[in-house]
Order: sequence, then C-alpha cells, then structure tokens
Amino acid sequence: MVAQVLAISCMILTGFLVSMLAIMTTPENFVDATQMEISDLGAVRFLLATILLLLIPWYRKIPLVLIIAGGFHAVVIQGDPFVLAVGLTVWIVRAERRWQWIVAGTGLLAILINIGWHVLALLRMPSSDVAVEASIVAVLTIGFLTLGTVLATSLLTRQRRRIEQADATVVAVEHDRDNISTQMTRQTEREYLAREVHDTLAQRLTALSLQTGQMQRHLTGHDDAELATALQATRQYSDQALRDLRNLVTTLRDHGEKESTVPSVAPDGFDDLKRLFDDASDQGLVVYPLIVLNGYDTAPDELQRAVLRITQEALTNVMRHSPDQTVQLRFEGQPGEELRMEFMNRRDTQATFDAGSGTGILGITERAELLGGNAHAELLPEYFRLTIRLPWQQEQTAP
Repeated sequence: MVAQVLAISCMILTGFLVSMLAIMTTPENFVDATQMEISDLGAVRFLLATILLLLIPWYRKIPLVLIIAGGFHAVVIQGDPFVLAVGLTVWIVRAERRWQWIVAGTGLLAILINIGWHVLALLRMPSSDVAVEASIVAVLTIGFLTLGTVLATSLLTRQRRRIEQADATVVAVEHDRDNISTQMTRQTEREYLAREVHDTLAQRLTALSLQTGQMQRHLTGHDDAELATALQATRQYSDQALRDLRNLVTTLRDHGEKESTVPSVAPDGFDDLKRLFDDASDQGLVVYPLIVLNGYDTAPDELQRAVLRITQEALTNVMRHSPDQTVQLRFEGQPGEELRMEFMNRRDTQATFDAGSGTGILGITERAELLGGNAHAELLPEYFRLTIRLPWQQEQTAP
C-alpha cells in the first residue's frame, strides 16, 4: 500500500514538471516571452494539465478515460502527453481485441502529433537559432523517450504476465495429472482386488454352497434331522456370504468399470483347464469336453486367463441352474483366428430366463469385451447355450 502511494505521488510530481516544461515551449502561453509573464491561454493550459493529473490515482481502473482526456489535452489543447502516456501503458498491457489495439495505436499517434505541435511552437519562439535547435532536440528526445518507455513498459509487462499465466497453467496441469494418476492407481488397485476376490473367494463360496446342497440331497430319506438342519444353515450362510461378496466386488469395480488386464498369476495352459474340470467333477458336475485348440499353451497370458475365468464362471452357472448337473463344452481355435467357447446345459423349463442379467453372465461378457470379443447367451427349447468368441492374435516371429 505504501509503495503504491509513493509510486502515484512520483507520477503526479513528474507530470507536474512535464506540464511546466510543456508550457514553456509554446510562445502563446506568455504575454512577454522575455519576461516569462504567463498569458491567459497558458494559465488555462496549466490548469487543465493539473486537473488531469488528479486522474492518475485511478489509472489502473480507468485507463480509457486517461487516454481520451489525455489525448484531447495533447492534440487539441496542445498541452503535454503525460496523462495520455500513463493511460496507454496500462491499456496496452491489457489489450486483447482488435478495437483495443486500434485505441492504443491512436494514442501513440496522438503523442507523435503532440511532439509535432511543440516543435512547431519552438520554431516560433523569439530566441537564437542555437537555443531553438537545442530546445527542439530536447523535445524530440523527451517525446520519443516517452514513446519508448510506454512501449517497453507495457510490452515487457505483457510478456511477464503471459509467462506467469503459462507457469500457473503448467502447475494446474501437473496438479490435475497427479490427481488423475492417483485416481487411476487407486482404481487399478480396487479392480485388482475385486478380480482376485471374485476369482478365488467367490468361487470357493459358490462351491461350498453347491456342495452343501449336494449333501442335503444325499441325506433325503435319512432320519438325521439335526445334520440336515445344520447343512441347511450352512448353505444359507454361504449363500448370504456370496451375495455380500458380490456386492463388495461390484462396489470395488465402481459399478462395473473395466478391470486391469494384468494377471495375478501366470497361466499354465491346458493344465489350468484340466484342474478346473477336475474341481468341477469333484463338486458333482458332469463335464463332457471337446477341446480342439492348436498351440494353446503358448497363447498370450491375457487370453489364457480370460478362458480360465470365463470357464470357471460358466461352470459355476451350470452347477447353480442345471437340473441334471451336466454340461457339454466345446473349445476350438488357433493363433491368427479366434477362440470359440461354447457351453450347453439342460435348463429348468419352469424357470424364467433373464437374458443373462445375473452377475455371472455379466462378468463373462465384461471379460470377453475387454479382449475385443463378445459373449452370447441363447435360450433353446430344453437347453441353455452360452457362446463366447475371443480374438487370438498371431505371435510376431523374428525376421
């Protein structure tokens, strides 16, 4: 605040001195130039110059007013261009549109015209040629110095502000980038956790529920009511835990956003499928596989992982919904073409078909689309058929 007051005071004092010098360069401002007796015209010009100096404290708020008033005083009244120069400096710093630059150019032209008025006035002064020439040189020097100061100050200030704005933009962009990076990292962690929970614990809970159901069916006709009740409670608890777990997985995935393709464990080709079929058989599912895959052990990891998890989910759906716990599956494909997976199981004709709106079919569809493939659920008269197509990229060979 103190620095601003001092700066304005210095500008007003400088303007006052410039006004006095401008008055002295025009013979019409004096009744007798040798006696330096000021005339009425000179007094009016000096009074107007002093009044204009009172606008300087608001030069940042009303630069256009300073330009108009200072231009009128410099060109029409033929006074000094100091107030005009102050207004122009602020105006050029802020100029963005075409009309604003036209106003700035007009103001600079007014300063040149004012320089011309004072040179012509000096030529009319009743002084020696040497004195007149010295005065003209002084006027030209001060005038063009004023022009240079206005342009240099305003353009340098504009450049400095542009650099500050660019720095602020860079800081903002870096801040946004860090935020996005943090959010992506957190999202990836959530998706990774959701995938691992779904692929391990959810499958085990499903198997527990199905196995309990199998044991309940085997106990039908026996008199061990206490054991049957315990198994019923166990199945209810496992079903509830499975529902809670699926809700957690949905929340972690942020309502079904795509998951990361980075596998948690390296796939093991046909051995993975064999272990999966063995687990399904141990849980009471009858599997009739027909697998015609060429070079599956060397297929990309993400493709093997997708096949494994899709198969795991599809078999779980069969165990939950097939009345005879039997599934026919067919895998075929080779590199450079596509890998086609088909699951067919007998369906409960009394059940309502939901077009695959459950979490199992949705999970299969998401995995297929993640690799650029697709999944299609089809309701036949007595069977339910699920078909998945996945692209199988040909590995690049070294030249």
